[in-house]
Order: sequence, then structure tokens, then C-alpha cells
Amino acid sequence: MMILLLFLLLEARFSTAVHQVVAYAPQNGDYFDYSETITINNGAGSYSGYTDQTATTGAEQIESLNASIVTTSYRVSYQYSNDQGSSTSSSSSGVFSWSSSTFEYVNGTDDQVGYSSPVYVWFAMNPSLPVGATFQVLNTQFTVLSKNSSLQLPSEGGKYVQTIQTKGTGQYQRNDSYGVFTASYTWIEYFDPSTGYIVAYNYVEQDTGQYQGQPGSFTYSDNLYVTQTSYGLTSVNVQATTISASPMGIAPASAILAASVVVVFIIAIAILIAVRRGRRRRSIPEHTPTPAAPPPPSPAPMEPKLDLGSRPPEQVVIREVAKVNCKYCGTLIPTTVDRCPHCGAPRE
Repeated sequence: MMILLLFLLLEARFSTAVHQVVAYAPQNGDYFDYSETITINNGAGSYSGYTDQTATTGAEQIESLNASIVTTSYRVSYQYSNDQGSSTSSSSSGVFSWSSSTFEYVNGTDDQVGYSSPVYVWFAMNPSLPVGATFQVLNTQFTVLSKNSSLQLPSEGGKYVQTIQTKGTGQYQRNDSYGVFTASYTWIEYFDPSTGYIVAYNYVEQDTGQYQGQPGSFTYSDNLYVTQTSYGLTSVNVQATTISASPMGIAPASAILAASVVVVFIIAIAILIAVRRGRRRRSIPEHTPTPAAPPPPSPAPMEPKLDLGSRPPEQVVIREVAKVNCKYCGTLIPTTVDRCPHCGAPRE
């Protein structure tokens, strides 16, 4: 009986240490640098054989704090190219603010457009949320899938780090320079368990519709991972036999932990049964299985997902205003403006 009591106390303390994570308070100087690759491929119909790619590097850093309002600077640069020989590059930077209590953008954004208010930051979450809880990223509802998911990062030399794994899905109507398409997407994000800041994400979108009146389809994928951070990422050891195949190299470290707990629990039960039999007491009755938690609500619809920190070149919303290409950066700009809003060059 003393052995079982000791086990229960240790198990309770262990569970508390694993599941009770307090929300992180952002600190002045917190930052992350990231690498992002956006690819359009798998085209059919009007997009048969077409591919393009945007390679992006960016950084964000907290500049000041005023209660829960966090002022953050960002900078981003990208290089775009497609299979038709077109290429361009550009960069942008700015300052915005967000709330560390609601995770909403408060004043400006890090170059996010096309979303309906309120808009929630893409790079941070509350790490104290339990498995099954929901929260918002931009205009998409996410669900926490795991609090202990192992993720292989290229920036860590192939090492695995501990993350919170989350998932969002949705659908929207694309109407831009790519055409008019129905877009359905799955978005997996990984966050640091200690701070709730971004570690990586994998976004895959399937578009079906028309380009200039011709039917077609394509796949839009967006992969991002941090390259440097002010917050330390926790390394984990993952054996090769436990690594499950996935685009981001996810390994089920939580399954290993669960198996270990089950083994210890079985040993404890065996000891208890032996003790009770020695005292001629009746065996332990079976426990009624705990009912499964209800499924999370369906994700809310979102506006078109644009690049986090950048936008695909020449990707603009078609409006009833004549536009011309900027002779310096090539961006389509309204004829009603005197200067290019992207690079600042005079229109004439």
C-alpha cells in the first residue's frame, strides 16, 4: 500500500508539472528570425505545368511594453521566381502593436491584409491552453493537438525540439491575380511550450476554379521555421524507430511518455493486487472508462490567407480602378496615386 501511495503522489506531481503551464508575459527584446518558402505547383487545366516560389526571410522583435500592449517591429525580404522566367525581389519593414492578453492586433499589423476584424497574431499563443482547447490565428480557429510534440528543425542541425502542436482548417474564395478559386486549407502550427512563441508551421491549400475563364487548379504551400530566437528551444532525444513520416518531421514523443506511464501504472497495479491477495481481500474492480471529450466546434471561415510577413509579387485584388505596373518594382498600382505604395517610386 505504501508503494502504491508513493506512486500516486509521484504521478500526480508529474502530471501537474506536465500540464500546468502558466501564460508567458512578453519581455522587452524578445525576438525571432524566420525562413519561409511559398510554392505553387501541382497545377492542372489552366495551371498545368505552372510553378512559382517565394523565398522569404523575416524578423520580429518587441520594442516596448505598456501593460498588455506590446509594440513590435518587423522586417521582411523576399525573392520571387516562376517557371516562365519572371523574378523579382523586395523588402518591407514597420512597427505594429498587439495585445498579450487577447493576442489581437491593436494598431497596424506585420503586413497582414485581407482579413476581417478582429485579427489575431500568427506568431504567439497562450501556452497554458490544454489539449482540445481552441484559439484564433489571423481569422482561423485552431485546436491544440499536443502539448509535447517533437519537431525536427533545419535551423537546429536536424535536432528535435519540444513544441505545442496545433491545427486549423478552413475555406475561402480567392479572387486575385491568380484567378477566381475556391481554396480549402489545412494549417499546422508549432509553438514553444514555455513562451507560446512560434517555432514553425506548415500550410497547405488546394485551389480549384478558373483563371481568365479557363478551369484549373493548383496547390499553394507555405512552410516556415525560426532560425534564431531569444527564447531557448528545448531539445529532445528521439529514436529513429519512433519518428513518424510527415512534412515537418514530427515524432510522437507524447506517445513514448504515455507508454512509460502505462508501464509504471501496470506494475503498481500488479503490486497492489499481490498485496491484497496476501491479505485475502477482494480484487480491485474495473474502472469505468472516462468519456471522450466532445469534438471542438468547426473552425470559423477566414479571409484569404496571405503570406505571413510578405505577399506574393503581383498578387493584388482586382478592383474597378485602372492599374499600371510600377516601372521600378513591377507592382500593379492604381492610376489615381502619385507614388507606388510598395517601393515609393513616382508613378510617372
